[in-house]
Amino acid sequence: MNYPSKVHTDDEKKSPFLKIHKGSYTLLSGYNEKQFLFNVSELDYKVNSFFDVCPKEWQGIFRGAFRELHSSDEISKELYNLEGDKFTVLIKQNDKEYTIIFINPLSSESIDFDFEYLFQSILNDSKDALALIGLDKKIIRKNDSLDNLLQRLLPILKNTEDRLDSLVQKSKRVNSGINKALNGEKYQTEVTYFSTSSDLVFIKTVYQPIKNRNGEVVACLVRSRDVTARNSIEDMFSVLLNSSNTGYVLVSDEGKILKINKHLQQLLGYEEQEFINKDFGNFVHSTIKKHVLSEFSQLLTNKEWQVNKNNLFLDLKRKDNDSLLFELENKRVVLSNHKSALFVTVKNITLKERNSHILHEMQRLIKACGWVYDRFAKKMLVTEEVSQVVGVSKEFVEKNPSFLLSMCDEETRKRAQDILFNAFRKKENFDFELVIKSKFKDVQWVRLNGKPIVRHNRIVGLYGALQDITHQKKALNKLKRNEDYIKEIQRVTKVGNWVFEKKDNHFYWSEHLFSMLRLSDEKHRKPSLKQILSFVDENYFFPMINAIKKLSLFHQPIDLDVRCNNNLNAATGIEYVNIKGRSIYNDKGEVKRFVGAVTDITQRKIEEDKNKSKKIWLKSMLNAARDSFIAEYSGRIANYNRGLQKLLGYNHYFDLRGVVFINLFYEADQQRVLEYRQQCRQGDISAPQKIEVKMKRRDNSLVDVELCANLTKMKGKLFTIFNAHDISKRKEYEKGLLLKNKELIDTNKELDRFLYSTTHDLKGPITSLKGLVNLAYKEPDNILKDVYLPMMDKNIDRMLDLIQDFGEYLRNNRKNVVPELINIRSQIDTIISSHRFGIPINYQINLDIDDQLNVVTDKNRVRSILTNLFTNAIKYSDKEKSEHYLKISAKLNETNILLSFEDNGEGISIKEQNKVFDMFYRASEQSDGTGLGLFIVKEAVHVLNGSIDLQSEQKIGTKVCVSLPRIKI
Repeated sequence: MNYPSKVHTDDEKKSPFLKIHKGSYTLLSGYNEKQFLFNVSELDYKVNSFFDVCPKEWQGIFRGAFRELHSSDEISKELYNLEGDKFTVLIKQNDKEYTIIFINPLSSESIDFDFEYLFQSILNDSKDALALIGLDKKIIRKNDSLDNLLQRLLPILKNTEDRLDSLVQKSKRVNSGINKALNGEKYQTEVTYFSTSSDLVFIKTVYQPIKNRNGEVVACLVRSRDVTARNSIEDMFSVLLNSSNTGYVLVSDEGKILKINKHLQQLLGYEEQEFINKDFGNFVHSTIKKHVLSEFSQLLTNKEWQVNKNNLFLDLKRKDNDSLLFELENKRVVLSNHKSALFVTVKNITLKERNSHILHEMQRLIKACGWVYDRFAKKMLVTEEVSQVVGVSKEFVEKNPSFLLSMCDEETRKRAQDILFNAFRKKENFDFELVIKSKFKDVQWVRLNGKPIVRHNRIVGLYGALQDITHQKKALNKLKRNEDYIKEIQRVTKVGNWVFEKKDNHFYWSEHLFSMLRLSDEKHRKPSLKQILSFVDENYFFPMINAIKKLSLFHQPIDLDVRCNNNLNAATGIEYVNIKGRSIYNDKGEVKRFVGAVTDITQRKIEEDKNKSKKIWLKSMLNAARDSFIAEYSGRIANYNRGLQKLLGYNHYFDLRGVVFINLFYEADQQRVLEYRQQCRQGDISAPQKIEVKMKRRDNSLVDVELCANLTKMKGKLFTIFNAHDISKRKEYEKGLLLKNKELIDTNKELDRFLYSTTHDLKGPITSLKGLVNLAYKEPDNILKDVYLPMMDKNIDRMLDLIQDFGEYLRNNRKNVVPELINIRSQIDTIISSHRFGIPINYQINLDIDDQLNVVTDKNRVRSILTNLFTNAIKYSDKEKSEHYLKISAKLNETNILLSFEDNGEGISIKEQNKVFDMFYRASEQSDGTGLGLFIVKEAVHVLNGSIDLQSEQKIGTKVCVSLPRIKI
């Protein structure tokens, strides 16, 4: 099927092709896509561009070819896939589109095939075993390689035709491959055979249909290749042993090193025998050893055979106990013994990391801006400093790469364009100055330097630096106006100039440099290199010589700090000097001379040593503190110690430098921290010495800290040193004390109420008893015995009941829960038996309790609950009813004990139901109870973490349900 539908001419139908839009590279149309280099579907025409479906290994070739088409109408390219197969395409263009035509060597212009000619043309380009199979599955043509291969696999049969026929009959894959090719499909297999020597042989075979001009299949091309060597990872590794500057190591599934190449041996400083059969983890830095071995284990157990996309970065230990930083790429492979292993590629990026830090520091010191220009995408990436130099936004510069040149005059712009074009054509470095005129700034001088980016012998872009040299230019212009002023500046700044004339091959020193070094001999007016080196300390000879080579041979600027020898130091007091130099070119671009300056930096070195010692002192103080960090004036963390990392839950891989310090604090406390910091800066004596705030940990949990801030000044900059002390445990203790205080307050209130109620309820019976005693003194004995003594006895019983209830309440409230196994039915029977004399004669008690209902709970509290609920039902029975009953049930579910007491007594009004569980409350005036029964029940249920529910209707009855959790021993 062709997408999208379009009528094609007969000439176009000769070969598969694709048509692509010139500007957007969208897919326009195509013919016979299934026979093209790669698959193109209907969906690709709708949503994808050419480079979305093109294999990655070919994208650069096509991009370069599209650029080359500017100078011609068509171009031919040879492509190789990952298997090493070669393909040829013809690329044409017109005003609006590119056409990519696949040149199929197996297609023919004539209907009648000349198989001999076709087969010979294929033989010229291939060393594989080849055979042309006709529609009748008979061999039309073959080569010698096929005879040799079949002889190895099937030596018994005499000729090739018999061997191939036997192979077709025995092997379903061979038969299937030929059938599919004869049906118009391309088919590929990899099959393992046993050779005559009983060795395993891996054969890769491609079955490809051969069609005539009308698209009819007329034959099948069988192409076989012995890939046994490729399938042996040990052999592949042996090829890589001495052929690369990249480290390779083969690690078994047990973590043992099987092979390692010489490059990695030399990097780590060990001999080969010190690696073989040793644990790979022994050479990994101890801090990340566990993580790396875990990654290896996951990769070995992964069912997918692919390269690990997330590359590891780790330190490997050298023999001298130093460590190197490597980037790892891991791939799971199979050895010849069919065991799994890891093929590890390691790239040393230690120097790269160090260079990146050095480059960053250089840019910071010289205020240079980095930029990169992509030639084909016509895009530019720049640093933030570029926008500051040219006065426009970073985004605008990136979208308009030619903006800088547009601000120059015509002559300067043309000269700059010529220099940049030469960089592209001749792969030359460039370094030139521009005068730009911006709408937002005055006239500026900028220096633009850089190098071409070369990939696969092609220049794909440029990169370099942009530096604002306006101040230097203005200063030079002023210096040129007055030579005396120049000399004065040199004297004050302690700078002397030098020039090396390439034509004369001599150094020339300025008067100030001559006097600065206290030289009087005329031979030093034109010093030799040997005389110059005599002023340098012997430890700086090699850096000095390397700098001279860098300037003279590679014409690169130099900037070097060197130490003077003792004689010069004693004579002049100069201990250190800075030497700078650069090349001066003529109109033809040839080096004319070298110029530079020598600066006395002795005082600067002294200050640096002081700052270094102060920095060491500050760092030691910082490490001595528990949880400290230093914040810059801008609010970003400049340094911190391990205590802060541990406090906030970060590991040592996570770098907190550069983080805004206020983000480490809880949002509600951030304003307090900022105010506290500001008070410390202003020296406010009313500011607290410490404040208590919350900090956020990595997992977003909060930790209480006591924060202390102090100011310090380093290199003219103001820093704040924060010390955050963990007070979480103290806060927990304080919280516990507050809870205990609250419990004591509640207990005291409860005790006051209990004492008040107790004295009030005891006062009634005692007062009544005293009154009866006073009356008894005045009455005769018979009245005393029959009237007053029973009344006194009743009051005394009431007091005893009240005291008994008090004791039961106190026991339930103070004692701990003691779990034990009890039988509920036995407890109920005991309670009924002990109160049998107080139960009315016509009172019916119904029990719905299993005799084997055993449960683990607090025996005393459960008995108190059952007793009070039982006695309440008896006390508050309705005297007006002829029949009285009490239904008691007990059930067990998976987690709880369910108790139920249901009677037909007086009942409780809705108004009174919320009060019956209060202390000393009696719902019936006719009762002589203490008012503590249901209160004791409620407290016991609460201690056992249970619940109680009361349902009652006046004159009908009451139902009380209690649920208690089962206690696990």
